[in-house]
Amino acid sequence: MLLTLSELESSGALNELKYSNRGIEKESLRIDKKGKISQNPHNEELGSPLTNPFLTTDFSEALLELITPTFNDPQECLDFLSDIHAFIYKHIDDELLWSCSMPCPISESEEIPIANFGNSNTGMLKTIYRKGLSERYGSMMQAIAGIHYNFSFSDGFFKCIYNNSSDVGDLQTLKNDLYLKIARNFRRYSWLYFKLFGASPSASNSFVGLRTRGFKEFIKDGLYKPNATSLRMGELGYISSAQDQLSISINSIDDYCAQLRDALKISYPPYEKIGEFKKNKRVQLNTSIIQIENEYYSTIRPKRICPSGERPVNILETQGIEYLELRCIDLDPFNPIGIDRSEIDFLDTLLLFCLIKDSPPISKKENDLILSNHKRIINDGRDPEMEISVEDKEVNANDHAKEILSDLEELSDYFGKTLNKKSSNFWSKSLEVQNMKITGLLETPSSKILNKIKEGGESFLKFGLDLSVEHKEFFNSYESNNESMLKESANISLAEKSKIDSLNETSFEEYLKIFLSKTS
Repeated sequence: MLLTLSELESSGALNELKYSNRGIEKESLRIDKKGKISQNPHNEELGSPLTNPFLTTDFSEALLELITPTFNDPQECLDFLSDIHAFIYKHIDDELLWSCSMPCPISESEEIPIANFGNSNTGMLKTIYRKGLSERYGSMMQAIAGIHYNFSFSDGFFKCIYNNSSDVGDLQTLKNDLYLKIARNFRRYSWLYFKLFGASPSASNSFVGLRTRGFKEFIKDGLYKPNATSLRMGELGYISSAQDQLSISINSIDDYCAQLRDALKISYPPYEKIGEFKKNKRVQLNTSIIQIENEYYSTIRPKRICPSGERPVNILETQGIEYLELRCIDLDPFNPIGIDRSEIDFLDTLLLFCLIKDSPPISKKENDLILSNHKRIINDGRDPEMEISVEDKEVNANDHAKEILSDLEELSDYFGKTLNKKSSNFWSKSLEVQNMKITGLLETPSSKILNKIKEGGESFLKFGLDLSVEHKEFFNSYESNNESMLKESANISLAEKSKIDSLNETSFEEYLKIFLSKTS
């Protein structure tokens, strides 16, 4: 479905953009003051990770996940994220939050404590799922931290388009089609995001291990790729041989759900070798390519809020897409909360651009080209001679980036002239910054990181630790607007967790059998 800016304006949809919703999920690794991963359990004063809607744990007890509600105003979203950080710092004593996406030096996987969600069936499901991740990919990879940016348009936005369109089926079909249109284009343009905002060009020696091809060593410790942008999004991070074969289609909601369901059901021989049990203890939920939906790694995913105990693939298939989850964001180590307004404004502009651009189905050939561009940019994206594939032609990545940024500037100008001067000003300022990165007038986060470490003769550890200390000092004097609410939420979550633990439930194996059967 083609949409022009003038069509969005005449339908009234453009005016509805100010009611778009944004939410952030941010992972942060707890470390001690020497820069070692914390061995302390999750502090109860932070609430229960099973039931607290704002603060939980990811893979590890030490890997916190901070979750904001959704906001129309990007700044309000960032302010709430800051409030959660301040709340955490009040309850982790002399510990710090590691500033980088790539983890602090970790000598062995055993140092990474797997998150404990309690003995209820829902809690056991979460814990065993994480044990499965450890068995499949290793715990080290699961210590990587990043940010998920959740975006949705208002219902009014879609209703305006629907009321001015013909032959689009029902309203939810329209939503599905437009969200998937954006998702396809975002995959096509994600290389530009990595180039501008990638912030993981280096890692500790312990993390890289034996995978040293193409890496150089800092004077002290730490390895890097000279022109890398976001190693977190490559073979060092979230690319796996098992999932390479998936390539789940986002050409339609039916294709997406059917192929995701296959990945949940088809057994994978290497995972069969691991087995579901070791020494009579369950170590993974199943031997399928992915255990549950969350295991599917992608730069962007269509999502819908799913009730506890239900399967996301079923809810998505029957009720449709509710929002898009962008999963490719590195922590900005120079920012106390890992992301700033300029980055959000760029993402918002890019998502609207992805909406109005033509977005044909992604063929197998194009998917391979997208993955190739992805790998080129994350490994060598700061090379000014780097080329990427665009419509079967090799073009200079910097030149093509300038062309796209020019298109985004036109979009921002139109938005400002016709509707929202305030938002457009934010977008324009962000785009100005991004242009300066491409022209070399400003450093990208990845170049700033490498230059800081090399110029100071520092190690990767010292770089990350010094910034972590700065961030703690920042929040020690930060005045939160939501401290009492976050405290109350933590207390309520503990009570809810206690209630869940006290329920007389069926055995976990019976619970798991029923849960897994819901994908058939």
